[in-house]
Amino acid sequence: MESIAAVFLTPILTGLIVWSIERYRTKREELKEQAEEINAEVNVATMELAYATSIAVENGKTNGELKHAKEVYASAKKKLDNFNQKQMNKIV
Repeated sequence: MESIAAVFLTPILTGLIVWSIERYRTKREELKEQAEEINAEVNVATMELAYATSIAVENGKTNGELKHAKEVYASAKKKLDNFNQKQMNKIV
């Protein structure tokens, strides 16, 4: 009787373990993709700020490009801050 239970329980437990590991890995991959997307946005925003600043310095005046670059950067930074806050909340 015990061997019959072992025959049925072993694959069930193995399946549950594999399922939980795969679930954990999938969640980690999703988080990694989100972080990469947000970091790409921050990098683009930083490049826009650098470019707009160089134009402003070259022309000796600020313009609409600098305002737009600051808005893009603020938006990207807000997304990054929200993502980081969510991750910290999960840890605590």
